[in-house]
Amino acid sequence: MNNTAFTEMKRLREGLAAEPFGIEAELTTFPSGSAMLDVRRAGRAFVMFYTPADGFGVDELHPDDGFVTGYRFHFPDFEAAARQLRALAIAEFPTESPPPTLSLVVLQSGDVEAAKDFYSLLGLSFVEEQHGKGPRHYSATLGALVLEIYPCQGSNPPAPLRIGFRVPCLDRILQTLRSRGARIVSEAKDSPWGRRGVVEDPDGNRVELAAV
Repeated sequence: MNNTAFTEMKRLREGLAAEPFGIEAELTTFPSGSAMLDVRRAGRAFVMFYTPADGFGVDELHPDDGFVTGYRFHFPDFEAAARQLRALAIAEFPTESPPPTLSLVVLQSGDVEAAKDFYSLLGLSFVEEQHGKGPRHYSATLGALVLEIYPCQGSNPPAPLRIGFRVPCLDRILQTLRSRGARIVSEAKDSPWGRRGVVEDPDGNRVELAAV
């Protein structure tokens, strides 16, 4: 097949697979010089089919479709076909991947009792907690958000802020962050509070990501 078309379709497959939307993509080539890029997401399938004679066809995949002539969209060039495939695979799911929800804020204090008393005056109700051999701390629930007050370790000043988000496609988001150079502090793993991972933002703040 056309080596340029194959290279571009391969690059598109890798890009779609790296998106934090739960996309699966598979590229198949044929002796005739044709190629098919199958894209699956949320139980639906989309396809880009290439033949040297007809160019690129793009559509949502149905069992009774033919080859290029059975597709709604036809393009002579790859870039236009790639934009259409991405629009079908991503833009048609506006509500599937909701924005992350802030779920955790951890404050570090040199005097946790004073900090607890301060925030209690705002109307927060705290409970004392200790996880395993970790430090004793206080926790308050504000709807879906948890605010925790931890003691500073030793004589060290308060560490950067720690926040948490609930996100869709946790593992894929961690993979994307890693590919962009983010430091993964803790890989995704199951815990009594759900599947979680921890990353570091560019300023050193710890960001906890929990699966929705």
